[in-house]
Amino acid sequence: MNIVAGTNFLPPELRPVVQKNLSKFAMNFWLRCAAHEYRLAASGNCELLVYNKLKPWDHAAGWLLHQEAGGFSAHFDGSHYKPFHTTGGLICATDQDSWHAARDCLFGSL
Repeated sequence: MNIVAGTNFLPPELRPVVQKNLSKFAMNFWLRCAAHEYRLAASGNCELLVYNKLKPWDHAAGWLLHQEAGGFSAHFDGSHYKPFHTTGGLICATDQDSWHAARDCLFGSL
């Protein structure tokens, strides 16, 4: 599974856990441009996106594109994303089962 995960904006308590667990994925990269990252996910060239800093101008349109392409997205705690939610992180995956597997792999029992 290819993952886009920039760890710079993760909370300090999550950062080392996620950094350690990124090696479990086939490839990790971060373009530092959510628009391009959402485009990659919607076109099937990336299976997983992980974000913590949720500004609507970075994520609202990309999230919608990802949803329309058949993807599943939710906050780290599993709650639904809304463009006015700017905290709680966001995981975008190809489907709900992949979302749960990725969340468990990234965060473990946290």
